[in-house]
Amino acid sequence: MDKINSLKKIFYLILLSLLLYSAYWIYMSFQFKNEVKHFIETHEIEVEKIYVTGFPYRMETYISNLSIEINQGEFFYLNIPELKISISPLSLNKIFLQSDSSSLKFKNSVQEFNIFNNESRLAITIENGLIKRLLLMFEDNEISYRNVFFDFDKKISNIVLDGKINSIDNKLNGNLQLDIYDKNGQKTFAAPISINDNVLKLLFFELDLSSLF
Repeated sequence: MDKINSLKKIFYLILLSLLLYSAYWIYMSFQFKNEVKHFIETHEIEVEKIYVTGFPYRMETYISNLSIEINQGEFFYLNIPELKISISPLSLNKIFLQSDSSSLKFKNSVQEFNIFNNESRLAITIENGLIKRLLLMFEDNEISYRNVFFDFDKKISNIVLDGKINSIDNKLNGNLQLDIYDKNGQKTFAAPISINDNVLKLLFFELDLSSLF
């Protein structure tokens, strides 16, 4: 009889733990979805649909047809047909983003930049409310860049950005390492990228991002 009672207690304890975790997951998933929706609405991002799945191991938010368009002297357009944002319900300091494809266009009076990629992955580590590390990977890219002196069209296998960028008082600041790899995994180009008060600098290239934020 004591053995049966002990087994019952263990069963009820497991059942209670499952119920509590399920309630916790549901609560956190709503919080996570609301945070994503708030970010989207605050930055005037257009989306078709948002839903959360991944129980019990992860919280995965799927966003369909995300697009951003800014046309205020400088034209900026980003489209991601499907974006997955993934986070562990037990460790909220690491966020993973993944998309099967995306396209980005930028144009102003002196230059035009276009990039299309077949897959991208972004990992963000957060500490004390700020980004500690950002690792962004683009695969199978088609890139074009034009200005009055230069014309560039090329397919690039892999682009990796590693570093950190933080936005404080609507100012972007950070440093990234840009590495480009060929289809055999050999590095073909490397250069640092700095962002100071919204101004991005890469070698001789400089871009003021103020109109985009």
